[in-house]
Amino acid sequence: MGWLPPLLGVLVIIGGWIYMFRRQNAERAMNAPLRREIEAQVCFETRLDRARVLGTGGFGGTRGYWISVRGPKRLTVGTGAFMISAPQGLREFVFTGRETSIAFSKAPSSLGDRDWIVITGPAGGRQVQLAITRDNLPDVWQALAETGAAPGS
Repeated sequence: MGWLPPLLGVLVIIGGWIYMFRRQNAERAMNAPLRREIEAQVCFETRLDRARVLGTGGFGGTRGYWISVRGPKRLTVGTGAFMISAPQGLREFVFTGRETSIAFSKAPSSLGDRDWIVITGPAGGRQVQLAITRDNLPDVWQALAETGAAPGS
């Protein structure tokens, strides 16, 4: 019976990895038509310095904390939708402009006095708040607004 706890631990870890892999594949499959549309009609594309997603709870009690998206990040804007992708971090957020709001903020900044654009809208089947920043935010703002994203407060 001394082998049971280590075996259960390994099974829980493997189960967690399988769950995350299946969830990511399901989100990518759900986003595939919109992703293809964005990639076919790219109007604006840029590298992002930083991106953070507002935690909604779950493992580790992340509710209300801005969590950094790891790896290189890219914003790709189409005619009516846009996506923020971080392939190394296995993350992809796809938004339709008309269902999304954007606002300037300093809220997620723990790095001093930095401006961010906070994007709020449905992505991957759930409501998401994502903050992005780079050196020239007015260009990013304009590109997002042209997709139909509504300026918010």
